[in-house]
Amino acid sequence: MQALIRRAELDQLCNLLDRHSAAAVISPPGLGGDEILKALEAESTVPVIRVPNGQTEFARTYTGLEIVLASLRSLELGNFESTELESRLKSEKSDDPDSVRVIADEVTRLIGSMESEQGVLVIVPGADAMDQPSQFVLGHMLRRMAGSSLKIAVSTGALSPTSLLAGVPCVELRHLSDSRMLELADELTSGRVAAGVAAVAVRTASGRPSALRQLLERLPTNQMEGSQALDLPLRLGPNADGMVSVAKNDLGDEAEVLLGLMSLAPLSPRPAVLGASREAQEWFSELEARGTVEKDGVYCRFSEELARVCTHRTLSVDERLAGHSLLAQRCEESYPELNRWHRSFIDATEETPRQLLADACALVSEGLDWAGIEFAERALALSMELGPISTLLNDLAARLIDLGQIDFALRYLAYAARSADVRVLVRARTLRVWAEFLVQQSVPLRLRNQWSRSEVTTAPAEVAHLQLVIALCHALRRETAEAHELLDNASSLRAHFDDRSTRLYRSLDVLLECGRGHDERAVEDFRALDAAEDSDPVCLLLLSIGLMAAENYDSALATLDCLDTCGARETIWDTQARYVRAEIAIRRGDIGLAIALIDKFASSAVSGGLIRRDRQLLLQCWSLLAQGRASDAETVEAALTAHAVASQNLSLVAELNAIQGNYLLRMGLPAEAVRHLHRCEELASGELNPNVIRFEPDLIEALIATGRREHAGMLVRVFHGRVERAPSRWAELALERSRILLLPDGAGIEAMGRLLGSWRPGDSQFDKGVTLLVMARRLADSGAHAGAAERARLAVGIFREVGSDHLADAARPEHAETHVEPVCNGLLDRLSADERAVVDLVREGLKNREIALRIFVSLRTVELRLTSVYRKLDVTSRTGLIARLANGSGLPVA
Repeated sequence: MQALIRRAELDQLCNLLDRHSAAAVISPPGLGGDEILKALEAESTVPVIRVPNGQTEFARTYTGLEIVLASLRSLELGNFESTELESRLKSEKSDDPDSVRVIADEVTRLIGSMESEQGVLVIVPGADAMDQPSQFVLGHMLRRMAGSSLKIAVSTGALSPTSLLAGVPCVELRHLSDSRMLELADELTSGRVAAGVAAVAVRTASGRPSALRQLLERLPTNQMEGSQALDLPLRLGPNADGMVSVAKNDLGDEAEVLLGLMSLAPLSPRPAVLGASREAQEWFSELEARGTVEKDGVYCRFSEELARVCTHRTLSVDERLAGHSLLAQRCEESYPELNRWHRSFIDATEETPRQLLADACALVSEGLDWAGIEFAERALALSMELGPISTLLNDLAARLIDLGQIDFALRYLAYAARSADVRVLVRARTLRVWAEFLVQQSVPLRLRNQWSRSEVTTAPAEVAHLQLVIALCHALRRETAEAHELLDNASSLRAHFDDRSTRLYRSLDVLLECGRGHDERAVEDFRALDAAEDSDPVCLLLLSIGLMAAENYDSALATLDCLDTCGARETIWDTQARYVRAEIAIRRGDIGLAIALIDKFASSAVSGGLIRRDRQLLLQCWSLLAQGRASDAETVEAALTAHAVASQNLSLVAELNAIQGNYLLRMGLPAEAVRHLHRCEELASGELNPNVIRFEPDLIEALIATGRREHAGMLVRVFHGRVERAPSRWAELALERSRILLLPDGAGIEAMGRLLGSWRPGDSQFDKGVTLLVMARRLADSGAHAGAAERARLAVGIFREVGSDHLADAARPEHAETHVEPVCNGLLDRLSADERAVVDLVREGLKNREIALRIFVSLRTVELRLTSVYRKLDVTSRTGLIARLANGSGLPVA
């Protein structure tokens, strides 16, 4: 297994040693402090002395300091002699503060006199375990070592302001996030660990990288790679006890027994583990107050899985079996699922695996997903063949998908796929398609290869549902043609539809109709929601998206409220509903609300970012640009582009280009906007409804602003035809504004006034502000500056009202009055000829690699020249560079 090195913290430690000659690593047990010191020793280019950590000897005063001095003496540097001082320390029994300070000064002078041409690194692990006087002297010395050729690195479990080592430059190791721990698990095993297994190990390690390493080291290869059921709880070595927060020194025998019983199951009914003992109940309250255990309804469990693992390890086989027997008896009447769990260890039968899997499904449905997973692993371990439990494995996977536990869902689907039952196989394939779509937004490339003729004959209902699920994936990717084709395929098997397939077929059909501008059936389904006794989450989600597309925003939000009330919270449906709510706010023009909603789910992206990452990234990009944070958006744009390429989602790239083009247009950069909007036009050529991506009005406005009126006029005619085929109120207003832009100044301004007068209360106020801003520019171009300023002020007021502060700042009349035509010569004079050549190609829209090919230099050379340009012109991105040049000496766009 590969070495465990926290590289960023190791580099920080090396920097501190270079600057201060002394540094401390603050590392509670399990966070990797020992590994960092070992890596520091291994990578050192100077002699290294590791001071032995003799904790058993630290009871005597100055013992720790004696060991440090003896270790330094082993270097045999001619100018260092500590024998006399060590002898005095052996006889010194006083820890009087004045005496300790005298010795500290003497040691500091002695260490300061050391000379070494090549330098020396001294490593002192566990410095906080030394006796108190030694810690005082060591801290006194470390704080005064700057500039010394001798460098000392120490480790400590904690470093409070009152610590004797306080004030020493330090690197503090913190618990790692789950996402980083998953990456670390992959690194430690060279990619061999199965995703679900890594998730269990990460949950058990609780942010401690050293614990993760031990867990993975002790896993049998077949378990680690996912081909064998996991033996849970996982195993740790005897040195893991110090990693947990359980203060066992003060625990009584009753508490030890209580914790031992709780460690035997992923969760335990409190009445069963506490019994009738009042002492056990008191100890449970004490352990809960310490944070060792926690309640979950009638159940209780360890607060950290690592504490459970360490407790379970201390039990002998006989103690475990006796505990299972006792708890099986106590759970028999009131808690049958836990009775079956404990009996599986003492009296398992052929029926036990099926029973445990049925219990696992019930637990996951109740939101107890990790308990359900452990039940499932136990069932797999006991099962001699998978045939009898394969249907239950599919059921469990479906429930886990709903909770976002995709890795384990895929794990159990892989087991189910070993079944000889065609119906089970096709259903497992269907669930896998859906699970992979949720994570990757990918769809099967060759639809016909997803089912065979024999499967259609043997399992027509399952094949029909597979076709509908793939159609669902395409519809959510806004690929309507493919969704229509699959619906047609599924309709040929309509006689075999079960209830869920019937509901899904209608929901998809209604959604596609809304995409064509027809909302009659969607409104009908919405009105029927009150009478529905049981609503399907996927149908509610699709109905809300369809109502949103048809601009029935209040009905769409009410449908999402129904989704909340049908038990969808903390599920994949809840995550997707948040994205739809944010998009509704954007389409309604509630910019501030949209930004707040996006910021809320973006902050929890670590935990929920696996589900529909395409929508998450796209909405984040929109939010950042809406706030004028173009530089921050670049990272998200790059991630979104990579994600779209990996999933071959051209519609996603089109939406991104529409957002970028809109931002550049509103920032007064129409030429750059045209490039993005043309790219959107190319990629969205198959989308018939202009209300889906909403790029045409921006492209028409940008073309007119760049003098390409003929091209804009042609696009207006195309836009008109599309609006007639898929009518909407937004498209009607946008089309009229686009037509007015082509009219002569006098007629255009008059028509713009009529358009603004036709605005209804339910229409987007943000779009009204944009229309006012366009009118202000037309007035300014015609010389009516007072009228232009008045319209601009009205636009600013609207932008402030809807939460678009960035656009309000950009549209201020005083900003418009002080705006000058782009004057780039003064800025370009600051650049060299080579830098100007790169800038010219950037303005043409070329990427770095294309620029390198054009001017016959390396990609690295282009990057270096652009970095120099950014520094000279005080910008941080390509977008900022273009804006800087367009605005002459104006401030760069963030």
